[in-house]
Amino acid sequence: MPTSATPSPRILETLSPEGLPLLSVSGDFGSARFSPQGAHLLNFTPKGQPPLLFLSSSTFLAPGKAIRGGVPVIFPWFGPRAGHPEAPMHGLVRTRLWQVDRVDVPEKGPATVRFSFLSSAETLALWPHSFALSLEFVLGAALEIHWEVQNTGNAPFQFEQALHPYFPIQDVHSASVSGLRGAHYLDKTDALRLKEDDAPCVSFTGEVDRLYLDTKAECVLSDPASGRTLVVSKTGSNSSVVWNPWSAKAAALPDLGDEDWRHFVCVEQVNAAENAVLLPPGASHFLTTKYDFSNSARP
Repeated sequence: MPTSATPSPRILETLSPEGLPLLSVSGDFGSARFSPQGAHLLNFTPKGQPPLLFLSSSTFLAPGKAIRGGVPVIFPWFGPRAGHPEAPMHGLVRTRLWQVDRVDVPEKGPATVRFSFLSSAETLALWPHSFALSLEFVLGAALEIHWEVQNTGNAPFQFEQALHPYFPIQDVHSASVSGLRGAHYLDKTDALRLKEDDAPCVSFTGEVDRLYLDTKAECVLSDPASGRTLVVSKTGSNSSVVWNPWSAKAAALPDLGDEDWRHFVCVEQVNAAENAVLLPPGASHFLTTKYDFSNSARP
């Protein structure tokens, strides 16, 4: 009986129609597409599985524009920068080019893609601290991300950070996120009031935008409509965010299709607010996460 051949490893550098640099990799592990702008993973489809990530049908793939979907990288502040209304939303690095340090696509097994970013005169003018970032993606049956933040200056600094993955679901109305019961959260839909989550899981009947504090918990995203379950585990992150914009906010976002809100939930790995990290000079902070759909129903 004939057997299918193992796909040959392939690495392809291209530009989007709007001029955004793109890096596509494929092989035995599956396929993925990145942009060096923001070290942004746009798409990842593990071998034998449906796509792991959601990308907006209306996102901008243009230099200097934030990308709606995939895994945005947020540093050194989360959301608006306190006291600096002129500062870009979600920090300095998601719309700047990172260095591609390593692309390894073996004949068998996981692929690895690594990016780095160094502070510069441009970033120092906006945030007066020297730093170095390293971000490594391990692409296999699951997705692992390893993020190092290093203080390369002579004084301590405090920073916020987030990995902001968009996960595809069939139907937000029946989806849920478990693992956060008993945690306290800032409710961004209710003037940042601090609340305790006493429900067995987070369900979606309207906009949800919650910053959970002091939690290292593993989260589970369930999507009964597709039969898929995602397990999100992490280390080095003491906050989590659960977000879906619902219909009204989605309609106001120019880079999100009007019906896209029905088909994704964000479960984010974060250090923010009272969980911001204070980093001494010469020290590093490590955040790691794993997204695993590998036990889910196959298409």
